[in-house]
Amino acid sequence: MTTIYIVPDLAKSTCQYICDSQQTIDEAPIYIKPLCFVGNEADANTKLTTNQYDWLNQQASIFTVNLQTTVEGGVVWTLIDLNTEPENTDRQYFVYDPTDGLHEPATGLDAAKTLFAQIQQEYLVFTNMDKYNTQTSWPPKPIPPV
Repeated sequence: MTTIYIVPDLAKSTCQYICDSQQTIDEAPIYIKPLCFVGNEADANTKLTTNQYDWLNQQASIFTVNLQTTVEGGVVWTLIDLNTEPENTDRQYFVYDPTDGLHEPATGLDAAKTLFAQIQQEYLVFTNMDKYNTQTSWPPKPIPPV
């Protein structure tokens, strides 16, 4: 049975088709052939992981983290990078979730890093970059008018 893995690639505004054989590629519509590669499920998983990484890197500016500091008369939020923060269990962080537009609280660096990774995974689901689709054949070729 023919298997075609359709792997999304939003960083390039396209998708790749991982096909089980060269024959499957040969049967593909002409406009899809440049996006086809011979491979299997493991190749589709590898390509999906690469595409997810590229997509998250391209969208990095929407994933922000603020450190909340208490000052006289209120609080101040400072934009920070979790990778340069010192280990702590008491600092209050707010991680922006682009899927709902809210800043989610986390106390301590480990909790903030966990929340950040969770929000990125939710974003992959939100943008349909969490999985690939499969199909067993190409769409039928159109019948030319008579």
